[in-house]
Amino acid sequence: MRRIRKKLYDSVFDILSKLIAASEAGDTDVERAELSRLRTLYVRHDALGVPDPALTEAMADYTDDALEAVRLYRLALVQSAQHLDEPTHTKRICMAERLAELGDVETARAELLLGRAEAERVNDSDYIKMADDLLLKVDI
Repeated sequence: MRRIRKKLYDSVFDILSKLIAASEAGDTDVERAELSRLRTLYVRHDALGVPDPALTEAMADYTDDALEAVRLYRLALVQSAQHLDEPTHTKRICMAERLAELGDVETARAELLLGRAEAERVNDSDYIKMADDLLLKVDI
């Protein structure tokens, strides 16, 4: 698994921790502020020409618009090609969920199968279960 730069990891971890806590507490003001911080971090890295697939994936994870989320997951997959040890199963499985939400079941299923196979290779039981659960929904 790829090691993300410590400063970036710490920033993303801090933002997502606060965002999740705010979401669970129903604190929409803090939630919006943390989403804004995440967006600013993403835009800054992109503008500097140092995009990071994990940061792009985090943006996709917290994007309400399903089409935009799919675009960001696809971009994160492209960026992952620059980092051979960057996991892609999380990106594929989460993107598949958004594709299914958009009604593109065929593409969702294809991404799920790719993501699940990688999740098995890296022994990520949480994402294997997530893929299996979603496969049941898209196979109906």
